Amino acid sequence: MISEEARAAVLGALNLIYAPLLADDLAMVTQLAEGIELGEDILVELAEADRRDFSSEGERPVWICPAIEYADGEANDEFFTRSDWPMQARVVRDVLSEGQELWLLWRFCSLLITVIERRLPSNAAVVRLRERIGDLSIHLPKSRLAERRAERGEPTDSLASYCELAEDLYGERVRYERDVERDPVAALERLSWPEQYFGVS
Repeated sequence: MISEEARAAVLGALNLIYAPLLADDLAMVTQLAEGIELGEDILVELAEADRRDFSSEGERPVWICPAIEYADGEANDEFFTRSDWPMQARVVRDVLSEGQELWLLWRFCSLLITVIERRLPSNAAVVRLRERIGDLSIHLPKSRLAERRAERGEPTDSLASYCELAEDLYGERVRYERDVERDPVAALERLSWPEQYFGVS
């Protein structure tokens, strides 16, 4: 039996990042932000339990849900989201868009800054967080990082520079993505509640 504490921790971790998360990323965030270590199998079990509870007309203010595919409204069970997020925040196109990955980079950098400020010990979750930031930093143009270095006298791989540049680039990118996605997302918003939460069968 999975505890309500574990479920609450997962929902809290999702809300902190506010983006569709893969199981390994969600496990990492849950451990660092909520202090609860959960395996990917437990995360899958939690999501399946919420789907079953919803289907049996259970009542909760929020459900752990899959991401919803942009093209056809099918569930993408590789990503975890929350039912109380707007559809725009829950949609994926098989993988995350550039804008979504920039958002993730920004949120992960903010999380690492919090980890450093709290002087949390380096563990596997911290190592993974640093690796994920490194992976996602591919979206940061070296020329823009160099500009930051010149302006602030910091190294190009400064965590603060990554965080600020990811925020800036996300703002630029998301305007375009939201404009392109407006009509398809509006169509997904017209699905029934079960389909909006758990995907079109």
